[in-house]
Amino acid sequence: MVDSTPGRRLAVIDSNFPWKQSGFRYWENYEIYRQRPDTLFFATKPYTDWRGYPVPDSFPVIVHPFSQLVDQIYSEKITDIYCVFLSMALNLIGKSCLPNGYTVLGSNSELNILPVIMDRQLKLHTTIYPGGGLTTTTPIEISKLDSYYSTIFSNVQEVLKQYPGSVYVPGMINSEFYSLLPKPKTPPIRLVFSAHQGVRKNFPHMAEAFNQLDESFHLDIVGDWENYLHLLTNNNFTFHGLLGPEKLRDIYHQAHVFISCSTMDLSGMDGFPTTAAGDAMSTGCLLVSSNPRRDSFVLLSGVDYLEINETRRLVDILWWIKDHFNEAMVIGGNGTSKIRSYYDSKVVVSRKLEVMGLI
Repeated sequence: MVDSTPGRRLAVIDSNFPWKQSGFRYWENYEIYRQRPDTLFFATKPYTDWRGYPVPDSFPVIVHPFSQLVDQIYSEKITDIYCVFLSMALNLIGKSCLPNGYTVLGSNSELNILPVIMDRQLKLHTTIYPGGGLTTTTPIEISKLDSYYSTIFSNVQEVLKQYPGSVYVPGMINSEFYSLLPKPKTPPIRLVFSAHQGVRKNFPHMAEAFNQLDESFHLDIVGDWENYLHLLTNNNFTFHGLLGPEKLRDIYHQAHVFISCSTMDLSGMDGFPTTAAGDAMSTGCLLVSSNPRRDSFVLLSGVDYLEINETRRLVDILWWIKDHFNEAMVIGGNGTSKIRSYYDSKVVVSRKLEVMGLI
């Protein structure tokens, strides 16, 4: 715990929470609580199991339903509100339907608390990451978030350019949970592809490349990809389906290479690296990835990861790794070092709270 700013009380607003598979949001909120234990947490859909019971997901405090937020703003003397994603940021101020008629994905007028925000003069803070209503066609220039939000964090070039007062922050991982362990030194080279199903995850491209490899490689597939497995003619793979973070971490600990072929589709463009890629890199995996956002804020192509692009195909990179394994693992080590240094949740959350004036 660090010293909190006197007289300030933070509320964090999330959607489906607490849920470890929400990735960075779970670890961010966990770290916010650790550094500011007086923080109150609210969710529009408090996460439950199939019976409707709260999930004992090791989150240290109760997560209140959003319906209790307004009352607790007054009773608990909340002064600051923090949320993640464009859709939530706009919903809270009733601006999810923009002046030009554009409706942001995830709009919900029932989450509008602008009258209370104005009445209590609450300070608003948000992080705008890829997804969450932000697509390549979202007209963020007319959302005027900076008229309402004291602090805007982002790792998206368009957001940082549109709002000059915004602050760059990388994505985040829990490097304590995704611990760094020595990789297996015996063949095969273990590849892992981990993502929820989506067109932009580009599973067919991964499958096409893997089909050209030999028994020197083994592929672990994580996610809801049952309907895509027929694309694989190379049988040196294991399909795990959807996994919780603990089991997923076990797979990363045995893997040498994490593959991400993300591209753009109608619903958006992934950030770089993806949350899953960052988690895997924290355990020591070499990242082999596309970079559709041309993001070079932290990770450098050829230095910290190997980039899939027009001149270097995935299959060619994988063969190169086999022929230059030690050199490839040095690159993986560089990436791991940067991820664990710059993306760690303790570091990122501390910086965010400091910028928000809450520590």
